[in-house]
Amino acid sequence: MATIKKQNGELKKSSSKSAEFYAAFVLGGLVALGLLSILIVSGIYLTCKGVPSSPVLECPTIVSKKETKKGGLAGLFKRKDSTGGPIELEIASPDPKDCACRLFLGYFNGNSDSNAAPNTCVPSQKQTVSKKPSKELMQKYKVAFTTERLPVPQDHQQLIAEFAERTEKSVPDWEERASKVQWGGSAWPWYVSQPKSGGDATDLEKLRGGNLFFSYLRIMKWPKTLSAHFPFKLCAKGCDSEVALGHTLEWREKYKPWMYSPAVVKENEKGFVFFHGFSDSKEEGENSSHAIVWIRGGLRNKIDDTAQTRAYVNTLERAVAASYARSNGRVGKFNVVLDGTGFSFRLMPSLHSVKIFVTMLQDHFPDKLGIILMTNLGSVGEMLAKMILKLLSEEVRNKIIILPHDPQERQAILNTVVSYDNSPTWLGGTDTYQFNAKEYYADPEFMQSDKEALEYLETMPYHA
Repeated sequence: MATIKKQNGELKKSSSKSAEFYAAFVLGGLVALGLLSILIVSGIYLTCKGVPSSPVLECPTIVSKKETKKGGLAGLFKRKDSTGGPIELEIASPDPKDCACRLFLGYFNGNSDSNAAPNTCVPSQKQTVSKKPSKELMQKYKVAFTTERLPVPQDHQQLIAEFAERTEKSVPDWEERASKVQWGGSAWPWYVSQPKSGGDATDLEKLRGGNLFFSYLRIMKWPKTLSAHFPFKLCAKGCDSEVALGHTLEWREKYKPWMYSPAVVKENEKGFVFFHGFSDSKEEGENSSHAIVWIRGGLRNKIDDTAQTRAYVNTLERAVAASYARSNGRVGKFNVVLDGTGFSFRLMPSLHSVKIFVTMLQDHFPDKLGIILMTNLGSVGEMLAKMILKLLSEEVRNKIIILPHDPQERQAILNTVVSYDNSPTWLGGTDTYQFNAKEYYADPEFMQSDKEALEYLETMPYHA
C-alpha cells in the first residue's frame, strides 16, 4: 500500500513538471511569435516608409504592342485583317515592392472590404484623353457602328423577297404568330409585314420583313439556293433557310425572351448584366444606333445558372428592341463591354449553361452583335473566355477586342465605341449611372413565375 502511494506521488510530481514545461514552452512560443511579428511589421514599415498609403497602383509601363498568333487568350482569335480581333500588349510589371506596400497599407487602412472599389490603375503622369471619338479608331472598330440607310444590292433584295415568300408558305400561320413576338414584348415588331414606299424609305424598308430576313441571310452568307448550315447545330447537315425562321419563331413563343422572373431579379440584384446607353452614330444626322450592354461578372449573385442565362438573354432582347426603337426600325444591334473585375471560380457558370446561352445567342440573335470589348479579365475570366470562344463562330470571334492595360489607350477606345458620356466611372469615365434591380425589372407585365420561366425546358428540349 505504501508503495502504491509513493508511486502516485511520483506520478503527480512528474505530471506537474510536464505541465509546467508545456506552459513555459507555449509562453515562450507566444513571446517569440510576438517578437517576430514586431520585427516583420517594423521591417515592412521601414521598407514602405516612403510609399503612399493610397491603394492606387501605378500602371505597367507599355513596352510594345503586337498581335499574338498563338498562345494565351489572343491565340484563339483568328484575324484576317487589322479591323477586328484583340489588342495584345507586352507589358513590364509594376514594382513588386511598391505594389506589396500599397496593398499592405491599404489593408490596415480599411480597404480590404470585398465591396470596396477595386484598386485603380492610373498613369504616373496625367494625360488628357479626347472626349471626341477618334475617326481612326472608328474606322478600326467599324463593326461597332451601323448606318441607318444600309444599301442593299439588287440580287440580295431579290433573295430577301424569295426568302420571305418561302417562309410565309412553309411556316404555319406565320404572319399572325410573328406579330405576337415583338422585340422587347411590345417595343418593336419582330417581323414588319407592311413594306414602306417613298423616297425616304431604305432598301430594306421597301421589302416585306426586310430587316429580319437580311439578318439571317447575312449570317448564311447569301446562299442562292436558300439552303444553308444555319442554325449551326440544328442544320449541321444543311437545311432550307426558312427552317431558321421557324426555329426562332418557336423559341420566341416558348422562351419569351422579354420575360423575367423573381429568380432573375435575385440573380441580377447587383447588376452583373444590364442595358444602358447608346453608342454614337458614325453618320451625321442619324440617331445613335447600337445599344450598349454592360457585363460585370464579379457582381453576379449566384443562385441558378438558368436564371443567369435568362438575365443575359433578357438584356440582349431589351438592347435590340431599344436600338430598333431609337433608329426607327433600321438598326437593332448592340455593343458589349465586359469588365471581369472581381470574377472568381465561385461565380463560374456550368459548361452546359454556357453552351445553352451561346446556342440561343447564335440561333436567335443573328447579326445583332456589333462589338465586344473585354477588360480586367484576370485568370478565371480568361479561362471562361477561352471556354466560350471555342463555341463561337469565326465572325463573332473577330468582333471581340481585349482592351489595352494602359488606361489612356483604353479610355480612347471606350470614348470612341461607347462615347465619352457613356463611359462609366468604374472604368475611368464620367458616367455615374447606378444599376437598380427594382427599377430595371419594374414592369409587372413582363414578370412571370420561376416555374413559368422554366417551361421551355419541356416544351422546347432543344434548348434544355
